[in-house]
Amino acid sequence: MPCLKPKSTQPKAAIVRARPAAAVISILLGSLAVAAHAESRLNSGNAPSLSASSRLDFRITVPRMLFLRVGTGSQFASNTTVDTVNFGVPEGDTGSGSTVAGQSASAITARVVGNGNTVSLSAAGSAGGLTGPGTSTVPWTQIVPTSSAGTLPHPAIGTGAAGTSSTLAATGGVVDQSATWTFTYKNEIALAAGTYSGQVIYTASLP
Repeated sequence: MPCLKPKSTQPKAAIVRARPAAAVISILLGSLAVAAHAESRLNSGNAPSLSASSRLDFRITVPRMLFLRVGTGSQFASNTTVDTVNFGVPEGDTGSGSTVAGQSASAITARVVGNGNTVSLSAAGSAGGLTGPGTSTVPWTQIVPTSSAGTLPHPAIGTGAAGTSSTLAATGGVVDQSATWTFTYKNEIALAAGTYSGQVIYTASLP
């Protein structure tokens, strides 16, 4: 007869299937998310009246922003139009010292809005001033800006990339200043006939 092996009396090891760690983490996070949705209170008893209260937090996030308009433009929108202030010197009057008012686009709308506290505003005139025929130039000191109908001063026109800056103080962390800028030409230099042109770059910056 074949020899039969006696059955083992050792208990069989139980097989335990571990739940994946990712699944456990997911369940825990889900429980926390549910718990974080709101606060609740439960009152019970035989009192004539019961009350329960819970709280709800509110939060508003405001991004930093800075808006600069000089001339043509719309409120809080970008516009690529560059306005031109023209001066027409009367015939035979060049260099007389009789000021000449700006013609087209003579009244410039300017506005600066920023909500990051103090704003710096600069005006940098093209190097060499307004250039014309040959080597003739007109320095930026011959252009006189005037600010009116508002609180935004025109910064002094500097020469080159650095320019000259002015500081606009904030109220409650916000700067909102506007004005109308007009320009005159001092006409103190006798110039050869021709057109003299240059550009001023205005820059508003937050610290």
